[in-house]
Amino acid sequence: MKYTFEITVAGCNARCRHCYVSGGPGSSMPLSDYRACLEKLVPALTRLKGSVSIAPGHEPFNHEEAAALMRMTHALAPQFYPDAGYDWPTTGIALKSRRDRADIFALLHGFGAKRLMLTLHGLEECHNEIVRAPHGFEALCAFADLLHAEGFEVAFNLMLNHRMTEDWDAICQVLEANRCDAAYLTIPLYLPVARLRKYEPYRATYADCQRLRGRLDRFGIDEAQFFAKVEAFNAAAVRARALQKGWDYAAREREKPDWAFFHITEELEFYYGNAGMHTKRLGNIATMTSEEIYEAIRAQRANYDYSAYYDLKQLPPISAVLAANPPQENHVYPDAESCLYRWLDAMGVPTILLPGPGALAGA
Repeated sequence: MKYTFEITVAGCNARCRHCYVSGGPGSSMPLSDYRACLEKLVPALTRLKGSVSIAPGHEPFNHEEAAALMRMTHALAPQFYPDAGYDWPTTGIALKSRRDRADIFALLHGFGAKRLMLTLHGLEECHNEIVRAPHGFEALCAFADLLHAEGFEVAFNLMLNHRMTEDWDAICQVLEANRCDAAYLTIPLYLPVARLRKYEPYRATYADCQRLRGRLDRFGIDEAQFFAKVEAFNAAAVRARALQKGWDYAAREREKPDWAFFHITEELEFYYGNAGMHTKRLGNIATMTSEEIYEAIRAQRANYDYSAYYDLKQLPPISAVLAANPPQENHVYPDAESCLYRWLDAMGVPTILLPGPGALAGA
């Protein structure tokens, strides 16, 4: 089993429209609470069999005591903390404006960090619109310059949308101007949460993606791999396979990675499920013992897909899903499940997600 534990230690400067973990401005977890959390959590995690990682979120560089938080994580949970091969993701907004950024850069170098990753949504107007931060693009470019000056490589995660395909040549110029060391082209997931419902108008179609043929290798993006996804997971292709082969939800879930996700909030509330997509409250770390935390984790199974969001026994047969979702715009998804969730969501099929800012309300 693989386990991921996100601990929300601070809010994010952006409210990206595609962000399925409902990132946005928020309070910081007191450093004393974070220490107490790790002191209870780490003994439980060391008993788990499999790969275990801790991910401080949403944007740890927003924490008032970010440097102390990083040192504490590295001291108390080094085996679960990112290593030298990790591309540290950040908006760049918080770290660029910190007075203690030299201390944080020194810590990152000390941890073996070689590359930080910035997400780009398009040209300035489009990027700022999607991240909902008026100076997000300007801050991102300035931060890329700063990172190079501090001896780091910069990777750009290009979050695919239909406007990006129209502006590709100009976006390549942005990457060149910011000395892009590596680039990834990511097709956003679809999950049955409020924010991603509102993101759909930005989603690229199959026809949009054709504009990119023969134009991706420039920054090391694997064009063959990208278009394999485009061909396999456009809505029309997913529909055609479903009509031909059917769709056994339980069998498909068994094929998914054996991976369980957990979330600890700023108030130390402990949930089964990713941030913004909780399906079960397990307790509060402040009042639980390490043994209780371990037993609560051990009682859960993988929640990578399907039953992470739905009661499989309540899902309509695929024939009903297809009948309720006639062919429309041929949107592209990163996997067949994202397409399925979009169809189920359009039908109003209820999820098992607990009420919260990510799942049922807010954006």
